[in-house]
Amino acid sequence: MLKIATHAVLCLALAAVSAAAQGSALSGPVSGLLIDEQSRSVRPIIGMPGSAYAGTPLVSSFDFASTAPDGRNALVAKDQTLYLVRRLDGGAPVWREFAKSESLPSRVAWSDGAESVALVNEDASALDLWSGLASEPKLTGTVSLTGITERIVAIAVDKDAAFAFASTQGESSGTLYLLTPGAEPRMLMPLTGAGALLLTGNSLYVADRGLSTVTRVTNWSQNPNLATVASSGSGVADPVGVALSQDGKLLYVANAESRQILAYDLKSNTLKGALDLDFVPKGLDRMGSSSLFLLRNGVAGEQPAQVLDTAAQKVFFVPVGLAVSGGE
Repeated sequence: MLKIATHAVLCLALAAVSAAAQGSALSGPVSGLLIDEQSRSVRPIIGMPGSAYAGTPLVSSFDFASTAPDGRNALVAKDQTLYLVRRLDGGAPVWREFAKSESLPSRVAWSDGAESVALVNEDASALDLWSGLASEPKLTGTVSLTGITERIVAIAVDKDAAFAFASTQGESSGTLYLLTPGAEPRMLMPLTGAGALLLTGNSLYVADRGLSTVTRVTNWSQNPNLATVASSGSGVADPVGVALSQDGKLLYVANAESRQILAYDLKSNTLKGALDLDFVPKGLDRMGSSSLFLLRNGVAGEQPAQVLDTAAQKVFFVPVGLAVSGGE
């Protein structure tokens, strides 16, 4: 579990990483993927925590991209075509045409194991659910979102792409919806400040940034059961991300207001530890390894990416040098 810390734990002094290494091909294990917004490219994290850097782009000049939580795949839109790009951790990406579209997705959500994906279209009027991403992608259904007037903040989708959830935000309040093809969006609970969603098994974890709470939702198809698992009274302060430990016993919460990562025991709903940061986290997104989570994306040539390693109970930074073209 995370230990109480008085300062952010930053392991890794990577000033010695050379410009030549930045421009080289894959020369070590890929521990995750980063989206470089400056060069519009997808870049691998070469090396493991303690000696890692952003490598040569594997995909370049995209119009839209979203990386999967397995650290191997991505959805990439180029030239009015959406592609599923596989094997990004192996140095020889495999491109597969996913769908033709004149518009770009406005939001993408992957299932935790990257078996399925949910795509919100450009004007947020519809959500497409796709399954079978490991073999033969298949459109399992479409949900009309025209009845939702609030802004969509987060989406979560189940592994079979049978349903999804959306947290939405209006001027002063928000809503959690259950989205099922062939049915109108169903309101499950009100929100004060819509935040991140995490769907794992039969539990949905919902972050409310306004109330500074994380709620576990179960039995959503009938009478939803709502249970608060973390709150402001136990340290939550503007939660921008939630994640689970590999064994499912700990819930990690990324606080923007207090600049902390908190670890809660889900059996007792008690705080087990906290890790102080010297930056504001933007999320808590799994990136390949079950213990690695992206807290903040880097800016090429300006600021490193920040990655949490729950196994080592540390945060490390990944230098992001200016990209040297190498992808398609």
